[in-house]
Amino acid sequence: MGVLEQLRKVGDYVRKNWRSTADDSYREYKHGRERERKQAERKRQDAERFAERKRGKAEREREYEERYAAERAAEEPQPEAPRDDTSKPE
Repeated sequence: MGVLEQLRKVGDYVRKNWRSTADDSYREYKHGRERERKQAERKRQDAERFAERKRGKAEREREYEERYAAERAAEEPQPEAPRDDTSKPE
């Protein structure tokens, strides 16, 4: 029985596709719509990935600038504050 069912399914599939091979068939319309939907989804995902990479890059650059600004500030000699002369009475 399994072989007969498979042959019936194959025959149904062939008949269905044989009937709807014209360019203006619903099948063509449906496949075109599906293709457009998938392309739009891929473009949206690509745009999201691009934006995420851009945000990540900006974040890394900001962290880099903060880290090295702090290091440069630590390396610069600090000017000494003028000392109060405590030996003179007021």
